[in-house]
Amino acid sequence: MFRITAIFLLALLLLVLAGPVGAAPVLENLPYRISLGPWEKVAEVNLTLRETEPGRYLAEFSGGAKGVWSLLSRWLPDWYRTEMILKNGRLQPLIIREKFQKDGHRVVKEYRFDYQNNRLECWRQSDERPSTREWQVPLKEAVYDPLSLFYNIRMGAFGPLTAGETWRFQTIPTPDPQEFILHLGPDTGQIRKVMLTVREKSGHERGPYFFQVGPEGVPRTAWIRVLRFGKLSGQLRDPGEIRKGDPFNLSGPGMSSRRD
Repeated sequence: MFRITAIFLLALLLLVLAGPVGAAPVLENLPYRISLGPWEKVAEVNLTLRETEPGRYLAEFSGGAKGVWSLLSRWLPDWYRTEMILKNGRLQPLIIREKFQKDGHRVVKEYRFDYQNNRLECWRQSDERPSTREWQVPLKEAVYDPLSLFYNIRMGAFGPLTAGETWRFQTIPTPDPQEFILHLGPDTGQIRKVMLTVREKSGHERGPYFFQVGPEGVPRTAWIRVLRFGKLSGQLRDPGEIRKGDPFNLSGPGMSSRRD
């Protein structure tokens, strides 16, 4: 659970086994520097978007801790990838994969969205053992992971961002349901403040996470309070890497403003 939380923080700072990632054209690569309390540059991560074929996209979070802070890698994934398809004006996640280390084992976790049969499955592979299904749940409404949610918000799939509004989205279950809650702050024209919490079925909330989002919809900075250390924060290293305007040519007349 900490991994998913860390991915959301790092991916919205703005965290393929099925095909050759390097062959797909890169639409955008956002580099972030991670700091912990008074220590700067404890990690460097990248958020990359590729178009694998017309209307199909791959978002990837990758990077790692530096120097002595490599110990943090036990909580961060080696990589986290979301395959998405553009349908009805929104990016729908198809397959989500993450690779991480746990108790000395290499683990690959995969979430498969079966829209035809309205179900979501979680599969897990440890080392070289065959992949096995951990659970499956009915897919009754739209579910977004951190990466698909980030790019959908950025391309305006849920309508304009209005100060004072609260947006709620179902996210990957555990298998119990949980949701992202976004509180939208005022927009100064250069920076908009956004606060995120993650609410579990029990009512327990994680966060809050704080973001300062630029006019292109990309977080310049983000942070969360961490006991003993103060802030875990991320800063965009090079705003010049942000693609301007409609970055991925995704929006169009079919765009819906309704939020599921």
